[in-house]
Amino acid sequence: MSLFNSKLSPKAIVATAIALVISTSALAHDPKMHTQKDQMNCEKMEKHMQMMQNMDHSKMDMNDPTMKAMMANMSKMKQMYQKHCVTAKSDS
Repeated sequence: MSLFNSKLSPKAIVATAIALVISTSALAHDPKMHTQKDQMNCEKMEKHMQMMQNMDHSKMDMNDPTMKAMMANMSKMKQMYQKHCVTAKSDS
């Protein structure tokens, strides 16, 4: 029995069409909404930078994949801090 020969109820067709429309529709919004959430909290970042400087790296296994990922993340955080917070302080 072919898919096209089977009898589909009109309710099933309507429900499928509605689900398809809802799942493919994009919810547009104003990009300005992101600026409030994406603001970097430099005070919080400064505390993280101090914490990272005070870490004892001798007790860490640098070959551990989790540690490698965490160190890469910290490197990115440090770059963001330097770019957004340190230069912002020196500009003012």
